[in-house]
Amino acid sequence: MVHSITTMEELEAEFEKGKNKGKLIVLDFFATWCGPCLRVAPKIDDWSSGEFKDTVVFLKCDVDQGEAVSQEFNVEAMPTFVFFKDGKEIHRVVGANVDQLKADIESHRK
Repeated sequence: MVHSITTMEELEAEFEKGKNKGKLIVLDFFATWCGPCLRVAPKIDDWSSGEFKDTVVFLKCDVDQGEAVSQEFNVEAMPTFVFFKDGKEIHRVVGANVDQLKADIESHRK
């Protein structure tokens, strides 16, 4: 399941959850008016309840509702996927290339 966040406090709470310790967290910055965002969203939903459900935490942040979060991470294009481990940014993917995104998730979730 993909959880929505709109504040830095919500993001910090996700980092602090015991069950998320050591797991890859992927934060999807999107906009409801963004075509590529809408096309990739079902794939993220599938991964979160399917093959990555035990190893990756998927979060999403609507840039129009979570402006402070998107500004904190200097998001300039959508979709942008920011990868975290132990609360630290380790990678980011800009754009809706599903194959590249999946490959990056697979390589960073270990």
